[in-house]
Amino acid sequence: MKEAREGADGDRARLEAVCEAEEALESFPIYEGIGVYAESGLHSSLKASYSGAGSRFEVPLEGKIVDVVRIGPHGEELVEIQTHRLDKIRDKVLSLAKGHKVRIVHPVPVVTRIVRISPETGEILSERKSPKSGDCYSIFDELVRAPALIGARNITIEVVLVRCREVRCRDGTGSWRRRGDRILSRDLDGILSSRVFSKPSDWLKIIPAALAQPWSSASLGEALEIGPERARKILYSYAAAGLIASAGKAGRRKLYEARPAGARGYKK
Repeated sequence: MKEAREGADGDRARLEAVCEAEEALESFPIYEGIGVYAESGLHSSLKASYSGAGSRFEVPLEGKIVDVVRIGPHGEELVEIQTHRLDKIRDKVLSLAKGHKVRIVHPVPVVTRIVRISPETGEILSERKSPKSGDCYSIFDELVRAPALIGARNITIEVVLVRCREVRCRDGTGSWRRRGDRILSRDLDGILSSRVFSKPSDWLKIIPAALAQPWSSASLGEALEIGPERARKILYSYAAAGLIASAGKAGRRKLYEARPAGARGYKK
């Protein structure tokens, strides 16, 4: 009973930290980029990939609809496939995780083939490789708006790196960003690899152990060979989730340091 009470206090502290950070989210606009398209083919293929014998699909549970309920080696697991906007399922997943194990599967396109077809004949007009490419760190584009999911009890996030094929129709009704091309479908071409995050220590492994503290977006970005803006999202998300702590500033740059195990909001 004592452990359950301490766990609840830790979860409450993490959620309080997220609420206090809501205003800071204005510095992280929502970008229309990888993943912000019609995703029926990709979504359906991943649902099939993460099912197994005895799996159930589109299951009503506690007033919500779950993509897949599957039986794994450690019992029943709820699987949610979410291609973008993790903040939209944050409350749903946190609620379900109170009594169930939940896995969020988030695909990140690494290679996308773009096929344009004629609206009149359906013939292929062109085919090319998209210059946009995601990686494992792309998950933080989503988590800056849903940091409560990081390391939360009973929640696993699996980042799946995939190849996709996107079919567009050049009929002038689509986004100006795509010069009027309308997305007809986005389909899974293959799964390249995945990385699973189930507890805080899984997430903290992203920060190199040899990187001197305090950390800044510049030092972490250099260590991971990513831009400081991307590194800033990682540090912000971890701080909002209670995994790391603020350590002041160096000029205008925020600094962060490790939060000791057992500190408020930290779960091993």
